[in-house]
Amino acid sequence: MPEMSIERKCTTYRNLSDRFQKQSKDFNKQYCNIYNVRLQKMQVLLKSPILNKWGETYPVCELHKVSESEYPKCVVIGTLFKDQKLKPSVLKQLAEANSLVPQPIYTHFTDESDCLFLEDNLQRYQIYGCLQKDELVTGISMALLGSDMGNGKFNVEDYCFAGFPTQIERPILEEDLFVVFISGLDLVHIEKTSLMLRLFVNWITGLIPDVGDVSTKVVRLVIAGNSTRTVHEKIKPTIALTSRRTEMPEVIESVKLLDSLLLELVQVVDVDLMPGEHDPSNHIMPQQPMHHCMFPKSIIFKSLNQVSNPYECEVGGVQIFGNSGQPVTNVLGFCNIPTPVDVLEYFLKWSHTAPTAPDTLGCYPFYEIDPFVIESCPHVMFVSNQSTFDTKVVTGEDGQVVRLISVPEFASTSTVAVLNLKSLECYPMSFTA
Repeated sequence: MPEMSIERKCTTYRNLSDRFQKQSKDFNKQYCNIYNVRLQKMQVLLKSPILNKWGETYPVCELHKVSESEYPKCVVIGTLFKDQKLKPSVLKQLAEANSLVPQPIYTHFTDESDCLFLEDNLQRYQIYGCLQKDELVTGISMALLGSDMGNGKFNVEDYCFAGFPTQIERPILEEDLFVVFISGLDLVHIEKTSLMLRLFVNWITGLIPDVGDVSTKVVRLVIAGNSTRTVHEKIKPTIALTSRRTEMPEVIESVKLLDSLLLELVQVVDVDLMPGEHDPSNHIMPQQPMHHCMFPKSIIFKSLNQVSNPYECEVGGVQIFGNSGQPVTNVLGFCNIPTPVDVLEYFLKWSHTAPTAPDTLGCYPFYEIDPFVIESCPHVMFVSNQSTFDTKVVTGEDGQVVRLISVPEFASTSTVAVLNLKSLECYPMSFTA
């Protein structure tokens, strides 16, 4: 039989993640700097929402001057701090390690006693009133309308966030083009997923025909974190300030498997490889691209694109932004927002993709910019390594339309997310034996 050739569609691509990668190696800075630069940027972004919501009726007052002003009502801008008694604490961990006070294990840290504060670089006020504390976390910058109650307390009558940023116009594509998102390969336990993964590889490489020839129209594959493992092995707890451990042999083997898998994929499709929480990359956010020396076979192909976490790009004129799960999982632990895609919607309302960093989510001590501030509204926003697939479309006040996607963990669901760049429709595709 003559060999059958399959032509794969292609489109334009730009990596927009430079702000997550170009950083110095200076860890001597204080973490307060990131809150200062975040608030400075948010003060600019909040000007328009304040004017749209309250007009010029109420003066905007600096937080540390509220007690000195004679305004019956005013607008203040600051960074939210959520005081939670169940929040993990180094002092509590030390007490537990020394068997002083046994601490219960929590995965969700909300409590009725939680209270809210608003602060800038000079002043902190405890805030009362109409705020829904169950939907808020530490690190959000916001504007409050209210009045001074005295004794460091502020009564809130209304509030607003920076809201959805401005969005470039989405291009009109003439044909269906697809981006596939996969995460949580967990190659350490390849014996559990080898058949499903082989079905996926055969499909995307065109060896398995499908309805509408979707596989030939896939222009990009995003491998969104936790490729080597989905859960870290249990290690003996330590109170040492620094620790070092060598990678287990199975992790080294999983990296070799990943390189072999990439070798198959990059010969037929462009691949973006993101690090995840449990991959061999730096732990704090933003995670840097995994080192090229780990992939001696596949790195020779230009179609392999090692990217950061978070990751932002433009494919066919469609802006896509996402992370490997840590910012969303962290927010879910400190509030009662129901689902990961709902958290993504709040990220857009807050104009920030990692508000809990550096409070409860480790991050680099930025002191000139906060790269997690959203300055341009994406057309697609995703979070990976989740328990189930989920998606919805949200609309901003100025007509911004964003497709939100929760990408499931492949090792436990055998499911990937398929996005149509032409219509922004997204659906799950499962590969089960």
